Amino acid sequence: AFGRHDGYNLWEAPDNVSMAAVALAIGGGGALSSFETTVLMTVDETMDALRKAERVQYRAPGA
Repeated sequence: AFGRHDGYNLWEAPDNVSMAAVALAIGGGGALSSFETTVLMTVDETMDALRKAERVQYRAPGA
């Protein structure tokens, strides 16, 4: 990262709600002026998304 103040953490939690609670507690503590979260998908979730994508009937505009 090349920002003025950057940092990265990778957390593993039992579910998204639990991790959201941690993020809210950290953010509410005032130690950070801003932060951003990104949910990562498991391999199984990615494979499920790929299977579902096969059923999506999408056409690009103008196609």
